[in-house]
Amino acid sequence: MDGDGAEELIAGSKDGSLRLYKNHGTALDPEWRLNEDYFQGVSSGAFSAPAAGDIDDDGKPEIIVGTGGFSSDSGRVLVFRNVGTAAEPMWRKVEMPEIRVGNDAVPAVASTGKKGKPDLIVGNSEGHLFLFRNVSKNGHIEFRKDAAFFRGVRLGMYIVPAVFSKGDRTYLMVGNDMGKLYLFEHANGKRGSWSRTTLRISTPSFASPSFIRTSDPLGPDLVVADGSGQIRYFRNAKGNFREWEESPALFAGRILPGPVCTPVMGDRGDERWMTSGNVDGELKLFEFDSPAGKMLPVERKQFFKGIKLSGFSKGVLTEWQGKTLLVTGQQDGLVRAFMNSGSMERPSWNEQKNFFAGLPKMLHASPAIFDLDRDGSWELIVGDVDGHVQGFRYGTGADGSPSWERINGVFDRVKVDRYASPALVRDAGTIYLLVGEQDGRIAIFKAKDDPSKAQAFQPDGFLEGILVKDHSSPSAITGNGGIELAVGDYDGNLRHFACKKVFVEAKGK
Repeated sequence: MDGDGAEELIAGSKDGSLRLYKNHGTALDPEWRLNEDYFQGVSSGAFSAPAAGDIDDDGKPEIIVGTGGFSSDSGRVLVFRNVGTAAEPMWRKVEMPEIRVGNDAVPAVASTGKKGKPDLIVGNSEGHLFLFRNVSKNGHIEFRKDAAFFRGVRLGMYIVPAVFSKGDRTYLMVGNDMGKLYLFEHANGKRGSWSRTTLRISTPSFASPSFIRTSDPLGPDLVVADGSGQIRYFRNAKGNFREWEESPALFAGRILPGPVCTPVMGDRGDERWMTSGNVDGELKLFEFDSPAGKMLPVERKQFFKGIKLSGFSKGVLTEWQGKTLLVTGQQDGLVRAFMNSGSMERPSWNEQKNFFAGLPKMLHASPAIFDLDRDGSWELIVGDVDGHVQGFRYGTGADGSPSWERINGVFDRVKVDRYASPALVRDAGTIYLLVGEQDGRIAIFKAKDDPSKAQAFQPDGFLEGILVKDHSSPSAITGNGGIELAVGDYDGNLRHFACKKVFVEAKGK
């Protein structure tokens, strides 16, 4: 887009805006940065689907945007021309004959004819593909529908096309709402004669492919997004557009557990993991490799297979009598326990129905566990919808089951602005209770780390410099010379922070 010789990532979104990301690193060690203002002036209402190409032959790429969502504007294709420079663009909507394809238009720029002028291939929510021939002249942009080109082609629902021409052939990649990907191959300048292949690549839902040019002569490579916003990168292994090898490096570090995400970090020896729940009651486990100080996540798919909560879930992994125990909270206020009777490699979860018998219901229960008094047994700390935090400790009955009692006095002054989500960490003689709240801030409460007697937590302001959109959900852990913090929010974003200790020697102090 900006003429620097390297391709950028242009992302459409539910809010209708476009975002430009530049990789300031390399393909093997990427560093993606958002250019906040690059597409200022480009708007499509909702569910924007971008494409880019020089369709008026002026030497600068235009932005083509499909519109979606539940509105009268859904299904339109809009074009925006840059009347500024590549470095400092000024986008103006092009007045042109209207293009409509039903609902949820997704365009791709393609050269399907011998003349080489870029055409548009557009998909829609009903599974149809449309070809619009480029008949632009003298800078006036216009497309004419070729109704017969894709006649009879149906590929599911909500289809997304991506197009690449190589030599005398055009390759059309199409994703659909079921997460399937299809490849069509076509000889340029000929009507019909598409060959179709179903690829082995798939996503959980709403596969959205895009080709990316590379310096490799076998290219292009393939980027595939899905309905949750996850992005994956595939190399064109043999240059035939059918055999793809996934390369996780380019978009490594991006975790998308779902809306209203609730991270909980944990470690055991050199192993680091994180659980995260979401608005749908799902739980996911991510394991981390940390080369050169980076946190590279790998999801353990199906790790929590068989566990489904009522919504707004949160999960904490701990130990109970030598086995792995999962403690969960959910929207209806129940705190539940699941025991792993298998191994960490092949878990088998069984709910312990009476494990938390006697605990009160705490709507939107957000549990944490922590050994407050250093006696080797953890306590249960739970935030609720009203912004309160309560603590519970257990004794062990004759049958080995826990018997819970409320911890009085310690959490009396802990109160935040609704939807309390607690995390605890100890450092230098102090226990820090960090509580996320509805407005996206994280409140701090402090207590002395004194095992001889229970210390009440006192309010100590908010974490500076950390503010997420809504419903902050923090998790804290010590390591690497400081405190690390993972924070989830209402939109499903996860952010990672590190607070490092700095020791300064001055005047003998």
